[in-house]
Amino acid sequence: MRWCKVFPGQEDQIPCVHTFVSQLLADHPDRADIATCAAELAANAVRHTASGRDGFFATEVTWTGLTVRVAVADGGAGTTPPLGPDRTAPEADGGLGLLARLASRCGTEGDQRGRVVWAQFLASTDPHRSGTAPGATSLPLAAERSTADQAAELAERYQGWHTWFGHWTRQWWAIPKQASRATALVTEPTAGALAQRLDALGAAP
Repeated sequence: MRWCKVFPGQEDQIPCVHTFVSQLLADHPDRADIATCAAELAANAVRHTASGRDGFFATEVTWTGLTVRVAVADGGAGTTPPLGPDRTAPEADGGLGLLARLASRCGTEGDQRGRVVWAQFLASTDPHRSGTAPGATSLPLAAERSTADQAAELAERYQGWHTWFGHWTRQWWAIPKQASRATALVTEPTAGALAQRLDALGAAP
């Protein structure tokens, strides 16, 4: 199962993300932890990326078997969010440090043109989860080179949009970087179809 929702890049949307994820995962044993991490990802998007400057961010949730993955696509930033297994850092018990403590894997993709920060969780009932903590594996998802090339081409061509490939959903997504656009979220099965859709919307620079 997968869900994706677009939120305005505003502080008051952070608890809305927590509620959104918590309701979706009502039957998951680790719902509270996952929803808390999702809210931290949203806070990072609002406070530290272009999404917080009259933009949008998208929250994507995928639930397959015992595994849940939460990803937040933002408007991009010139710095990389601090992800990793360092639990001795002052922020280890708050902010994005929660991902390293609670997630089995986490990572980030993208740059100042647009970025996706994600975390993957295994249910606490999963016997394979033991040994993944302390510290998450902070690695980007392994995309095929063709996918990475297509993502770079879309980012360069449609600079008014944040575009990305959902590695679990196997869909291409786009959200406008400015909240004034009428269209909030676009999704297509291929990069070419997404480009055609954005062209039809008059999105090309």
